[in-house]
Amino acid sequence: MAKKNSSRSYPGDLLKRAKALKALIFDVDGVLTDGRIIYSSTGEELKEFHVRDGLIISHLKRCGFIVGIISGRESQAVARRSVELKLDFCHQGIDDKGWAINQIIKHHGLKSNQVAYIGDDINDIPAFKAAGLKICPSDAPEYLKELMDWTTTAKGGKGVVREVADMILFAKGELDALLKTGNKK
Repeated sequence: MAKKNSSRSYPGDLLKRAKALKALIFDVDGVLTDGRIIYSSTGEELKEFHVRDGLIISHLKRCGFIVGIISGRESQAVARRSVELKLDFCHQGIDDKGWAINQIIKHHGLKSNQVAYIGDDINDIPAFKAAGLKICPSDAPEYLKELMDWTTTAKGGKGVVREVADMILFAKGELDALLKTGNKK
């Protein structure tokens, strides 16, 4: 018999804070991808995305979540992936990610404690300061992990968004229902 998800353990008050969330925002390189940049012989930028991140995003959106990307770089592959995932926004080429998060908060009438941000490097620090819940992948630099509310067990590009989304859905009481119904809601 399968073990019920109620036995999952998360650090401190993480689940309580996750229950208040209404938006999940994340960086791309080092979060949705492993952080490597690969160019084809024609100069086209190639990125590898984890399919499980994409699948769980659709469930977050069905639960009314605002989900989107803020990236410091610009990439056609990221633009295409954001369309495939039906993200609420994909802001690329952003120098001040904290400013961008504050604009999203205002636009959607949110409070900072309703926003989680996943990032993996120094340029994400302003976004972390603007978001209510700060999360990074396990392969982020140690000095960044010290600033986080939670560090995933997954490495960048290896299901980080999935791990975070599973935790959020669990906190909101949605994960068990999803496991019972599969892809239906």
